[in-house]
Amino acid sequence: MPDQEFQVEVTKQSVDVRLNAPRRTRFYALAFFGGLTVLAMCALLFLPGKHGAPSMWHDLLMSNADSSGFLFGCFLLLSFPFLILVMTKRYVRLAFPSDETFHCDGSKLTIARARWLDVHNSRWDTFSIALADVREIRYRRIAYLRGYSVYGLRFIAGGKTRRVLPGLKGGDAEKILLTLKAFGADIPDDPPVPSKLKDISFT
Repeated sequence: MPDQEFQVEVTKQSVDVRLNAPRRTRFYALAFFGGLTVLAMCALLFLPGKHGAPSMWHDLLMSNADSSGFLFGCFLLLSFPFLILVMTKRYVRLAFPSDETFHCDGSKLTIARARWLDVHNSRWDTFSIALADVREIRYRRIAYLRGYSVYGLRFIAGGKTRRVLPGLKGGDAEKILLTLKAFGADIPDDPPVPSKLKDISFT
């Protein structure tokens, strides 16, 4: 996961955060994970099974096109990329994010994020909600994949769990959360995050 560049401006009236993410890394990540998926599919298709059992490719060649074994093998092979996508989508999008802005004026919270596949950052999706309707804002792990964690802010708004500012460091998170708490935001007094990150204190 590349280091993200954050611009954090905190005043008594507002909180403004800008995430400037390296644009090329998200496409390198897409190519890398896409390549891994292709390799995994080749292994699934061509490697022999346990105890010397024939490979799936052999089974497909030896089965009739309308047989249950052939149809099941095709279904398994075609569903494999979808399964990989479901398992890795959140991590890839948050570990290699697009540009994002976070703004709170004391009464309303506004999040804007460039679309992930838009290399020119010309199309942004914006979400706004009253700060009083935002619950349980925490600095927590927002994505995880095989020992690699991504930290950021997590909260509940509009009945959904939102994950924003991936890669945010503990020190910046502390400033943001303290200011939001002063605005009256719902900031639970949880135990501190893991010791490898800077503790958040509300005293």
